[in-house]
Amino acid sequence: MEDSQRIVAALSSELAQRIGAQRFELWFDSQTELSAAATRLTVRAASEFVRDWLRKNFADDIRVCWQAIVGCFGTIAFEVDESLAVAGAEATRTAAGDVARTRPESSEPEILANSASAKAKSQTNSTRADATLAGFVVGASNEYASQAAELTAKGRQQACPVLFCGATGVGKTHLLRAIQREYRRRHPHSTAVYLTAEQFTTSFVEACRGSGLPSFRQKCRGTRLLLIDDLQFFVGKPRTLEELQHTIDTLLAEGRQLIVTTDRSLAELRALGPELASRMAGGLTCEIGPPEFATRLGILRRLADEIGIALDDQVLSLVATQITTGARELRGALHRLHATSQAYGEPITREMAERALADLARHCTRPVRLADVQKAVCDVFGVEPAQLRSERKGRALSEPRMLAMWLARKYTRAAWSEIGQFFGRRSHSTVISAHRRVERLIGAEAQIGLCDRTCGVEEAIRKLETALRTA
Repeated sequence: MEDSQRIVAALSSELAQRIGAQRFELWFDSQTELSAAATRLTVRAASEFVRDWLRKNFADDIRVCWQAIVGCFGTIAFEVDESLAVAGAEATRTAAGDVARTRPESSEPEILANSASAKAKSQTNSTRADATLAGFVVGASNEYASQAAELTAKGRQQACPVLFCGATGVGKTHLLRAIQREYRRRHPHSTAVYLTAEQFTTSFVEACRGSGLPSFRQKCRGTRLLLIDDLQFFVGKPRTLEELQHTIDTLLAEGRQLIVTTDRSLAELRALGPELASRMAGGLTCEIGPPEFATRLGILRRLADEIGIALDDQVLSLVATQITTGARELRGALHRLHATSQAYGEPITREMAERALADLARHCTRPVRLADVQKAVCDVFGVEPAQLRSERKGRALSEPRMLAMWLARKYTRAAWSEIGQFFGRRSHSTVISAHRRVERLIGAEAQIGLCDRTCGVEEAIRKLETALRTA
């Protein structure tokens, strides 16, 4: 895929997330076209009305997403292209015909749905349909989920259902697609169906309106492996939830496998109702955390090869340090570096990367939690969390503890009292005192103990901040 197409795909995904899938589908379907050339983005609409509406209601959103992908130097133009109206009408007729058809003879049944969610997902990662388990970068944050995916793809029945839960961008959809692909390769005579939760809902509603309910149920309940993405989408849809529960019961009773993903924890899935929550709790839950530094480096190397750009280790290390959320943001950072390099005819060096990614890093850095501060301090000073929160007052613990409180105040939004409660139920005045003491130590360029040696307090703080960024 050409660079401009990759940039448009990334922009479309970003825009769909920003304005919502339904609004994206309504205004940016086949009757609207985005194209990128150098630093210029062109938004072509099927009519003057659509063009004016897009400019009035979505210009700011488009500009924010465009800047997030390629930098702050781009320009946006809105134009009319009447040929899009003809193309849109033809696309609508084709989609309607696809939904009406069924393919009982297919060895790989798929349920078609005209959903913005599916469109946005496919644009986010053009290779996702070809995702492989070998291409999934494994680290401490996702190792357990990766092992579960390997076993499931081999057809080794584990607990059912298997639930992958984690924030957006940690690789849940990649795992589902990779499992489906590997399972089909190993079991060519079995079926494995992948659906987003929105596709499941849309297909179920369409089946209820016509006479396709038996066919819909056969495709979902008759497959050996059913994979459903974005389980949280079912919240507030009681009829679809009931259908899903019956589907799960059928799969369980017949020894088939179900794998689902969600961006929420198992506890938060109570919003889906006690029946479905209990079914999820009875299976295998695999939490996927934000990728740690080493995993982010691996993801960047894979994405750089995929995009076709060469980056030295210094640049890769910088990007992995500054962008700490997930694969989508890492991909966006690489697109921005590539676009900046092309626009200014400048090689991608560490200095150029620092300039190009300055504002993006502020938006993509993972929020720091009190638990992150505690882990960084424990790792750097070699102490246990229980020791850090204990009443012991020796220098080997009091200094790491006061630095933890100082960092917590600097990098989190926690109040004095919340910080004190977290670090051993201490009073807010104790936290304030610790904060002031660290400030005095910094001003005096004092030395503190670090494991089996002493070092300057500022050096210790730099180590702790590095540990926070690369956690």
